[in-house]
Amino acid sequence: MPVTTRPAGPDSRTRWAIAAMALAAFMAVLNGTTVTSSLEALGPILGTPLSGTVWVTTAYLVAASASVPLIGWLTTRIGSARVLQLALVGFAAGSLLCGFATDLTSMVVFRIIQGLSGGMLEPAAIAVIGLITPASRMGRTMGFVSLVINVGPVLGPLVGGFLMNHGAWSWIFWINVPLAGLVSIAAWRLLPASEHAGDARAPIDLRGLALLPPGFVLVLLGINRWGAGADAALVIAGIALGLALLAGYVVHALRSPSPLLDLRLLRIPSFAAALGVMSVVGLVMYTQLTVLPVLAERALGLDPAWRTAPVAVLGAGLMVSMTVAGRLSDTFGPRTLVRTGAIVTAAASVLVALGHATWGLVPVLLLVGAAGLGFGAIASPAFASVYRVLPKRSVGQGTAALFIVVQLFASAGVTIVGFLTAAAADPAGIAYALIAVLALAVAVAASLLPGPMSERDADQDVSR
Repeated sequence: MPVTTRPAGPDSRTRWAIAAMALAAFMAVLNGTTVTSSLEALGPILGTPLSGTVWVTTAYLVAASASVPLIGWLTTRIGSARVLQLALVGFAAGSLLCGFATDLTSMVVFRIIQGLSGGMLEPAAIAVIGLITPASRMGRTMGFVSLVINVGPVLGPLVGGFLMNHGAWSWIFWINVPLAGLVSIAAWRLLPASEHAGDARAPIDLRGLALLPPGFVLVLLGINRWGAGADAALVIAGIALGLALLAGYVVHALRSPSPLLDLRLLRIPSFAAALGVMSVVGLVMYTQLTVLPVLAERALGLDPAWRTAPVAVLGAGLMVSMTVAGRLSDTFGPRTLVRTGAIVTAAASVLVALGHATWGLVPVLLLVGAAGLGFGAIASPAFASVYRVLPKRSVGQGTAALFIVVQLFASAGVTIVGFLTAAAADPAGIAYALIAVLALAVAVAASLLPGPMSERDADQDVSR
């Protein structure tokens, strides 16, 4: 029968460790949005037009994407806490160097250094949280973490704008240094000794290294650059080569006893379902973030200063529901909450698609807020269920898989909106119709997610 008693809470040491890991993940997200929002102002400082400053983000994207697939193997090899410390040191060093860049070339080199570590920072922090949190409290913990992380996209442009307006552009990068130092000290003092241990005998999958990271980078970069002014033939060739490398990796991984990323985890139905739902989360989240400013301009006729209002309303709905849904999922299980959230999201999205051009500002904002409430009830429980169903020894591998699919589908969401904005008279209507269809698919897939924890599950929680 389902557990009805409230799960015992973690001790204060574990709570502080979770808070420190949430700060690490927040720092990685804040860095991305702060720098991206400051690209136009960075151009004159680096002596390059906006077309050149795009490489400031592209260099980071490529380097970060190359490091994400390594998380699973590194966690096994040297331990989750050491991976985190390695990422923190590299990220702080790269951030420090970026603040001293004098031209575009030096900035791109320093952003590659920062990206190689930054790509590992958020997944390493999340993996640590998944390892030190009992499955019976995974929902409320990941709900809290989701809330902290999602403050990053809101604060990033504000922080970037403030620093650029006050002539302190270097602090866009240097702000990471004290934060990284704080998290590093907290991790050293708070994380249990078991998280500092690894298996030095874990073999290096050289063939996997040659296939998975470059394949992932090529596909992600191709999706990111599709429709962004890049040569179409070159983009298609890059994606095709990337897909070929990924296909080769799949064949290799299913035959190898110790692959870089263990695809056999997909044989766990609840993990495969959670990963599928999270891929939709990535796609839908970035589709909304990209299309809402277009909706505000074209359908609602808002002035530039107010065009972020729909995004702010969406974010408010997300923050409320992620926290509440995370806590509820510990009692009722992710299955019911994800299904309910998907139905609410689908209904609100259909209404946005039908009425955004004629119903006026207030009704549309209310519907966008309702979509955010429903969507948060999908994202937070699905995120937590990834770590609820995995054995502890597979958390690093599962985290790498999670971040790979979310990043791919998030980039796809941005690209889809770019195409719709250029080619369709009503991009917001089409985008929200697509979101409704995807939400209904999630409602069906939710049946494969875990239900309420049984007494037996709760008793076995500590042995995961």
